[in-house]
Order: sequence, then structure tokens, then C-alpha cells
Amino acid sequence: MLQPRIVGEEHYETAQQVKQTLQRYKELQDIIAILGLDELSEEDRLTVARARKIERFLSQPFFVAEVFTGSPGKYVGLAETIRGFNLILSGEFDSLPEQAFYLVGNIDEATAKATNLEMEKVKEIILSTNSGQIGVLPNHAPIATAVDIEKNSDIDPQEAQQTLEIAEANLRKAEGKRQTIEANLALRRARTRVEALNTI
Repeated sequence: MLQPRIVGEEHYETAQQVKQTLQRYKELQDIIAILGLDELSEEDRLTVARARKIERFLSQPFFVAEVFTGSPGKYVGLAETIRGFNLILSGEFDSLPEQAFYLVGNIDEATAKATNLEMEKVKEIILSTNSGQIGVLPNHAPIATAVDIEKNSDIDPQEAQQTLEIAEANLRKAEGKRQTIEANLALRRARTRVEALNTI
């Protein structure tokens, strides 16, 4: 049993918060199974996301597990481990995918892994259609749909030029593969609208 006078106050507090987060996640699992994640409050969704990251972060590659995981064992000091859990609990890494925390040593490896995961492949591209939006996923059956139909005579020249400038700026600011692809698509569409004005 952990006692603050033996392990230290920070270690004890962090361990208690980790246990509470994992316990709350366990309590929510029935609700998630029946109603889905979307029915949870924003606070509970954050708790679930952090708990799942904690579970993966607990999978630190141990030397004794090398044979089973295929990952070389790593030594991470206690202070570094506590720091990692505190950063997850505080929400510092809410934007990182949970798979970035699986089989990593310290928390800095998780951030590096998250960057690599984003660079690997884009999971989905959202396109505007005449009936809303659709998500295009890799390796799925092709789909045909009318994509945001607009007559040349309906295009406002000033708005089209402004949209083009915004799209160019967004492409310059794009980070990661997904943002770059989405920005390129938006820029291509904006250019097409401006070019269409010249054919009227």
C-alpha cells in the first residue's frame, strides 16, 4: 500500500489521481457500451481519453517482456515516470492520439511517436457536397456524389478572391499531412471558382 511518508507526496498524489481516473473510466464503460461515447459529458469524455492514454502509457517496454513484445526494454526513472503521468492527467497531451503512448519509455517518446503517426497517413478527408459533408477514408469502396454544385453566375467575385487568399494562407500554415491535403483541396477549389469567373 502506497504511503506518502514512504514514497513521497508527489508520487503518492500522482498514483491516487491515476487510480481515480482509471476507476472512473471503468464506471463509465457500461454507459459507453450501451449509449456510446457521444452521450457522455465533455468532462467524462476527457476522463475516458486520458484513462485510455494512461493504460497505454502503463505498457512501458520492460526488459523482461522483450521476447513477447518485440520491443527492446527501456529504463525510465521514477521522477520521469511521475512527470509523464502528471502531464497526461493535466491534459497537456489531450490532442495526441492514444496509440502514441503505447510501448514508449518516457513521455517525450510519446510526443515524438505522435508526430510520426500523423506523418504516416491521413485517415480521412472531409469534402463538402450538395447535401452536406462526406468523409473519404483510405482503402474503402469508392463513392460517387455531387460535390458542392455552384453556377458561375452565382459566384461573388470579391468573395471568391477573398476565399482564395484565405486558402493560400491556410496552406502556408498547414501542419502535418492531413492539414496539408485539406488545405490543398480548399486551395484548388478556390482557384477553380476564381478561374470560373473569367469564363463568364
